[in-house]
Amino acid sequence: MINLEPKSQTSFYQSVQNYFDKAARHTGLHPGLLEQIKVCNAIYQVHFPVKVGNEYRVIEAYRVQHSHHRTPTKGGIRFSNHVNREEVMALATLMTYK
Repeated sequence: MINLEPKSQTSFYQSVQNYFDKAARHTGLHPGLLEQIKVCNAIYQVHFPVKVGNEYRVIEAYRVQHSHHRTPTKGGIRFSNHVNREEVMALATLMTYK
């Protein structure tokens, strides 16, 4: 029988966090250290005007720095109507894990 109930949607960021949690169980590291590794250290959200033709549009942008353990930091930055904060958080987190 086919289940037609909608599956709960897991965000890209939540999927990255779930994979981290699964891997972290095998490390033997202190939970406090794992939590420090897991979280994003800085999240910036800005709005700024961009001129398109003769019109100005306000663009929403995100910059996420996942880890400050080494600088300069790698992270995610996106200027698009098709991304959100959680997606940029996921991209920044994956840059650290690479």
